[in-house]
Amino acid sequence: MRTLRLLLQSLFVVANIAAVALLIASAYSDRVSPEKGLLFSYLGLAFPLICAGNLCFVVYWVFWRKWKFLLIGLGAFLVCLGPIRHYFPLHASKKVDREKVLKVLTYNVMAFGYRNHTKDSPNPIIQYIAESGADIVCLQEYAVARSGKHLTSSKVFKALDMYPYRSVFYLNARGARRLGIAVLSKYPISRSRRVDYESTSNGSTVHELDIEGKKLTLINNHLESFKLTMEDRTRYATYIKSLDSEGLNDLRGDFGRKLSTAFRIRAKQAEAVAREVENAKGDYVLVCGDFNDTPISYAHRTIQGDLVDAFAESGRGMGVTYNQNFFWFRIDNILHSPNMTAFNCSVDKVSYSDHYPLWCYLRLE
Repeated sequence: MRTLRLLLQSLFVVANIAAVALLIASAYSDRVSPEKGLLFSYLGLAFPLICAGNLCFVVYWVFWRKWKFLLIGLGAFLVCLGPIRHYFPLHASKKVDREKVLKVLTYNVMAFGYRNHTKDSPNPIIQYIAESGADIVCLQEYAVARSGKHLTSSKVFKALDMYPYRSVFYLNARGARRLGIAVLSKYPISRSRRVDYESTSNGSTVHELDIEGKKLTLINNHLESFKLTMEDRTRYATYIKSLDSEGLNDLRGDFGRKLSTAFRIRAKQAEAVAREVENAKGDYVLVCGDFNDTPISYAHRTIQGDLVDAFAESGRGMGVTYNQNFFWFRIDNILHSPNMTAFNCSVDKVSYSDHYPLWCYLRLE
């Protein structure tokens, strides 16, 4: 019996060491481009699950009071403390002087939920933005129709007339709708242009804003998605509920192909955005939008560079912004130059789109 116990304990130690190796590889996977190693991109995507697995080992050793083995897990979490705090920050809310800060909102509006906006039946997304009190609003999947029978830009602008300065870039057209990204601002926008990278339905734009005499360079982004169809997402959700091995085999081929392609495309897009950040000549830099990738990813790390992640700096928890089909990740971001300070970065759990809006207060130092 003692021999069996020792054998099981040895197996648990080996499994724990393997889990620790995965944790460290996952935590620092964002340093490897998908062009050089796709495995690291997948490890970054799995980071929260790998963290949970390692936490189970810690609990297991505490339960059996095996303190020397407990050090394996605690040591791993210490080594990965930086990425863990970046992914799961824990900051308390702070009081801010609203007169001395900007409120910035980024929101993938999913074509405004494909709903019109009328006096009798207001569009909840438009209503949310109007009531948000944000000074700068970055929108992705901004889609409007040409026909007055549906939601048009004129209806959006009229409902959001508290934002006199607007910049819309249409990326493509689907049927009667035009799809793009938009910036709405209470401060003047002097110049706007598109970032030069290839994509059929995604894009990034650069804007120069005048904030009471200071120049702020704003980059709004909607990077390449995984292009998962509704059928793909339904199959994934079904697998998560059942954890059936046949379902996993069914998913692996299609998902692997789409995810691998998207990782590589996003890497190039992120590098193009990073060049724009590096060349920005304003007093402040602000990067917002839907990166379609997690906080531990090559795309996020490349764009962030010397910028500060507002959620990691002042948010709390995982900050999940995509809310459909068990894809629970923070893929929407607000990044800012070090001469700004973020407060109370938060996700509003309003289920009008497949994304939750992300916002924060920013003080210009």
